[in-house]
This record gives sequence, C-alpha cells and structure tokens, in this order.
Amino acid sequence: MKRLRLPGLLLLLAIVASDARPAQKLRITMISFGDDLENKTWIKDYKQNYHTKAKIEESFRRLKDEGFSVIYWRMLWEGLPIDEIEFYSHRVQMEAAQLRKELENTPYAWDPHELRWPIEVAHRLGLKLYAWIVPYNMGAPPGASKELGLPPNPIRFPYGTVSDTEFGYYASFLRKHPEYQLVDRTGKRYHYGVLEWAYPEARRYWTDIVSALMAKYDLDGIYMDTRTECMAPDFADQFGFNEPVVAEYKRRYGVDIREEDFDLEKWRTLRGEYFTRFVREMSAAVRGRGRPLSLGTNRGDYIGFPLGNMKLEWRTWIQERLVDEFHGDERGWAWGRHGYGYLSDVENGRGLEPIETMVREKYAPLCRGSGVKLYFKPSLYRNMDDAWKKRLAALPEFDGVIERPSFR
Repeated sequence: MKRLRLPGLLLLLAIVASDARPAQKLRITMISFGDDLENKTWIKDYKQNYHTKAKIEESFRRLKDEGFSVIYWRMLWEGLPIDEIEFYSHRVQMEAAQLRKELENTPYAWDPHELRWPIEVAHRLGLKLYAWIVPYNMGAPPGASKELGLPPNPIRFPYGTVSDTEFGYYASFLRKHPEYQLVDRTGKRYHYGVLEWAYPEARRYWTDIVSALMAKYDLDGIYMDTRTECMAPDFADQFGFNEPVVAEYKRRYGVDIREEDFDLEKWRTLRGEYFTRFVREMSAAVRGRGRPLSLGTNRGDYIGFPLGNMKLEWRTWIQERLVDEFHGDERGWAWGRHGYGYLSDVENGRGLEPIETMVREKYAPLCRGSGVKLYFKPSLYRNMDDAWKKRLAALPEFDGVIERPSFR
C-alpha cells in the first residue's frame, strides 16, 4: 500500500478541520418599538434609538456593523390594530406622536405600527426584519388594579408625575368577548388579557392579525412568543376552566372539572392540545406565505410562571415542523401577587434539568432531525454571570443567539 506523503496528509487534515469547524452563529437583535418610544425618565442615561426616521437608519447601520443580521421588531400594542385598543394611559401614545408628525406628508404617512420605514432600511442594509407579536398580552380593563388591591403606580414625566391607576390598555375584542379569556373554576373571575385557545374565535383573531400584517408589509418572518405582562394568578392552576375545556374533559373522562375532583395532568395536557392547535394555525398563516415562524416559550413541559401549568407539546411543534426557529425560557413578568404552585420556573430552575443537558439530549437532536433552528437568549438568565452566558451561547447545538440590547 502506498504511503500518503506528509504534505498530502496535512492538506487532508486541514480540509477535515475546516469542515468540522462550527458555522458562524446567527445574531438576532430584539427591538421593542414601544419601549423605545416611552419616556423612561426613571432610567439613568436613557437614550431613544428608534424615535425618528434618521435614528432608525442610524441604529440599524450600527446593528449591522456589530454583526447582527436579523431584527425582531416588537409591534406597538403587541401587534393589535390600533382600532382594537382601548387606551387608559397616554405614556406611549404621547411619544409616538413625535414620529407621527415627522412622517406626515411623506410616502410613509403615519402607520401606528410603523413598519414600512424599518423594513426598507433593513432590506437596504441586507438585514431581515420579523414582526414580533405577543398574543398573551392583551391588557386589562379598568378596575383590574383595584380588584387586586394594588396602589396607584407613579410614572415620572418631564412635566411631572402621573399616578396610573389602570393598566395602560385593553383589547376591545376582550371587552366584547370576555368569555374568551381564561376563567377560574367558579366561572366568574378572568385572567385578564390571556386567551383560552380552545375557542376557534380566539385563535382566528390572532391568525387574522398576522395574515393582515404579512399582506401589508414585506416582512421576512414572524416571531411569536408567550411572554406576558399580565395580572398574576393567585396560584398556578387557578385559570383554564372555560366551557369548551370543561365539556371536552367531561366527554373524554366523564368528570365535571368545575364540580368534581379531577386529574390535573390530564387537564393541563388538554389545554396544551388547544395551544398546539393555535401554533398549527399560526404556522399555516405564516409558513403558508413562504415565511418562517419563530417561536419563543418556556423550556420544558409546562408554560410556567406567570401563566400557569399548561403542558407544552414542544416535541410535536418541532417534529412536525410547525415552527422554523425555536428558543426556550421566554417569559415575562406579572403584576399583583405572584402566587404559588408553578411546576416550571426558570428563575430558580424549578422543574427543569440544566439547560445544557436539555439542549444536548432533547432539543438539539429533534431540531436537527426536523431542520428547525435552535436559538439561545442570554438575557433570560438574570441570575447567571456573563462568562456562563458566553459559554452557553458558544454551544455548537445553538444555531443563533438572540440579544436584547439595554436601554442605556
């Protein structure tokens, strides 16, 4: 057998090493348009970056120079159309008026969501822009704060302090149809702003919104998450006893969950099936137009704090390629008493294996087999130091990193 000469061997090793080298990770930035517009006088050295046409272009150029290639642009009012909102606070509306005035009598005449200019700038720079929607955050009606016994919330403005006594907005869809919100076992108390996906009308409401956005704008995709800023339940399994859920549980198991003892896991699983229906229908609305759907939710089998213990069928979403991109541990915050009884909580690791274990042994193999991209979002891990975040971000199982810049 003829021996391979040393130069040839070195060349072969170089080729193998080159092929084995991990691909460059995608860098995604999250921009909350409403948070940027809001006058955050309580934050030291706060600077707006997207409040004018010129600042949007300047900021996008800086993002490109820093190596970002995708923007998740959080829609005002989570993507809800402006005529679907009842406003109880002028915090964001006041600042938005500045951009509205600048765009008058231009080809970009005011659009409450203001996507045309950001999309044009992003595409000109070779960046992609996804619309970021948050269906679990549809506000609360007047009186909700008082119902929980919360004091007025002082908001400081340059001209003085405003004492907010209400949540800033509420979707008129829920004013007309409060029954579509999660309800407790008595059938009387609602989890304000949080939809029960057992109702086809609730699912259709959001898929229609997304279909309209995609028809109107040249978007590169949709990012949907289960983040919320809702009223906190008194306990994790307080809500989710809506009529369709009650009827289906009784049909399957012969038990009335409002009146009798029942199997909590079967109920949690049933509610999770309805959420999967929503994901499936959203996937059809987005992927049916040839655009990717990116989903962020909790890691593990339960949706977690502050939404409850609904089961997550993440294996189904990935195996059936209902989503194109996925990341875990997405969460929000809750106002009022934080309650108890959550089976999953990323803040203290409750109910979760270490993220490295879950990514390597569970998520990554499924994602690789289905062609779903798996992302990591360092800012979700507030209790971990920068060295830990950098080490996790470098794991070869992750295809990209989602970064949320600070307001400073």
